Amino acid sequence: MPRYTTALSRVLVTLSTIVVVLVLLLPATGSAEVEGGPAPVTYTVKPGDTLWEIASDMTAEGDGVRGLVQEVRRLNDLSTSLIVPGQKLALPVLS
Repeated sequence: MPRYTTALSRVLVTLSTIVVVLVLLLPATGSAEVEGGPAPVTYTVKPGDTLWEIASDMTAEGDGVRGLVQEVRRLNDLSTSLIVPGQKLALPVLS
C-alpha cells in the first residue's frame, strides 16, 4: 500500500473510496423501469382490503385475478395473502 505524504491526499483517497463503495452498493434511484417494465406503483392497504379485491379492481372484466394476486405477492415478497391496514404494497402497472 502506498504511503501518502500529506493529510489532503489521505482525505482525497478516503473520499474517493467512499464514493466508489456507495456507487457500487446503493441501488440506482429514479429509475423509470424495473426488470424491463414500468415501475410498480405504491398502494396503502385500507381496513377491509384483501389482495383478491385489490387485484380484482385492477383487472379488466373477464381477465383472471389469480395471476395478478400472485404477481403482487411476488413483488412484495409475501409468503401469504395476509395484508394489514397501513401496509404499503407495490402494484404492477398494467397496460
